[in-house]
Amino acid sequence: MSTGECNSQPGPTHQTGIMNFPKPICFRVWEAAEKKTTIDGESSNNFKFSVLSYNVLAQYLLEGHPYLYTNCSPTNLNWTVRSVRIFDEIISLSPDIICLQEVQATHLQSFYSKLEYMGYCGIFKEKSDDKIDGCAIYFKQSHFKMQDCFSVEFYQPELPILDRGNIGIMVKLVPNNVPTSPIVVATTHLLFNPKRMDVRLAQIRVLLAEIDRFAFYKEGNVAGHLPIILTGDFNSTPDSAVVHLLDKGHVDASLLQAENSDWQRIGITDSCQHLSVFLDRQEGRLTDFSSVMIQNSDYRCSIVGATASCTATNAILSTSHSKLFNSNMMYHNLQLISAYDKVKPDGSIEASTFQNKWVTVDYIYFSHCSKLKLLERLRLPTVEECKVLEVLPNEVYGSDHLALAATFELQL
Repeated sequence: MSTGECNSQPGPTHQTGIMNFPKPICFRVWEAAEKKTTIDGESSNNFKFSVLSYNVLAQYLLEGHPYLYTNCSPTNLNWTVRSVRIFDEIISLSPDIICLQEVQATHLQSFYSKLEYMGYCGIFKEKSDDKIDGCAIYFKQSHFKMQDCFSVEFYQPELPILDRGNIGIMVKLVPNNVPTSPIVVATTHLLFNPKRMDVRLAQIRVLLAEIDRFAFYKEGNVAGHLPIILTGDFNSTPDSAVVHLLDKGHVDASLLQAENSDWQRIGITDSCQHLSVFLDRQEGRLTDFSSVMIQNSDYRCSIVGATASCTATNAILSTSHSKLFNSNMMYHNLQLISAYDKVKPDGSIEASTFQNKWVTVDYIYFSHCSKLKLLERLRLPTVEECKVLEVLPNEVYGSDHLALAATFELQL
């Protein structure tokens, strides 16, 4: 994949208040990745595919918070104008998998259906509160078939800290030419409120538990997780607890635990696993959905006549398992690594959006101890380079976030 030759024009000039950007802007180019993975060597038979993650800025949110865009041209805030730029950017990158956040439900037919005409198939999940935006995943039908899909509602009435309507979605995709090598792709948009890192950490805990369950496989005596790609707008900077958890695999959550956050109520352990899943795996059983305790639209309770394992309910009530909850240390075993470095080799900081200052809150993670290898990524600019943009949305970019993209190789 290539953006072509970089235009050598200088930065933006001003003519009657209009910015004339060089196209393409030189810092948005594909760069080779230097991530070390467990895969050695390359094969021409390996399956290569690209993934895009993009917060496209729901129009109703833009219009509901006009003070955030006072320096933007009114023309650049118009959805008719923005949608063309967003669509053109997506199509120019031609990703095999598209993960979108802030997809406005009322635009699904008028705008996002265009992706279907371009050969994509997708799923969408709206937030579970009064918001009318959500997340979507599209994939090229010429490359993949969807084996399974699942949505996650972070709102949980049994746990006060999970009182927001944010959601996540995930799909299990099978490459058409490699039907025995499925991958799991998930995306989410975590709570924005800058003061509520505790809520975002709780939300990612639920999402990781669902990914752990959804991506798990067992074939004979061999068990593990399918290759995982996790994308989204986490509203969390690289120094946050959420990103630390994803990067390091663990985080000290003692300062973020709400006094009444008894995770035992919904059965998600400090290892970001459903207790029922954890115990059933110890016994060599696959977990019945009805033994998972979180409230979620996709569990639908209740398949009539389903024989649920009693393991979960009995275990929750048993004090013998209380040590698995509320230890103030949170961790996971998915072995994820970021496709982006967050900091350039020269020490400059990458940025994907402007939130009082240029920061990174958008990410693509993948499981590095798997058959996945990161080949290249669409370069993110540095904070200094972002000054050329001045504002987002602008004459080039239709959203207030920059798109992330990466090319992977699936070892066969």
